Amino acid sequence: MTPERFCTLLDAYGTDFHRWPEAERGPAHALIAMSPAELRQRLSDAAVLDGWLDNYTVAMADDSLTRRIVDSARARKRTSAVPGWPQWSVHWLWPGASLAGVGLAGILVGALAVSIALRSTPHTSSVDWSERGTAFSELSPEWSGQ
Repeated sequence: MTPERFCTLLDAYGTDFHRWPEAERGPAHALIAMSPAELRQRLSDAAVLDGWLDNYTVAMADDSLTRRIVDSARARKRTSAVPGWPQWSVHWLWPGASLAGVGLAGILVGALAVSIALRSTPHTSSVDWSERGTAFSELSPEWSGQ
């Protein structure tokens, strides 16, 4: 184990070697046993930080704060996003409209691409118009050539 790797693991897992990955514990103990003063100082500093973090407790929220949060959530749920509209209609309106818009955009781009592709060929008598047909083209009643 390198000193850099030791410092990385120390920053990630702290000084309690039981939190470290199993494969890293033995080499970490060996490095500490023969380590220079710099690593021992880093370990000491990390132990102070671990002590602070272990002793810190989060104060419980008082009941009035909890009640205000729950009440504001209930009040927000009752109000509609669009004034005058029922709340249920707003939830499906935007996803449905966006899906319809994407579909319409795809149809328009496809129609534009087909029209550009059909116009790019020269209009001469040697062009076989039956080969340039699309799903939007008129079918010929003549099927004898098939």
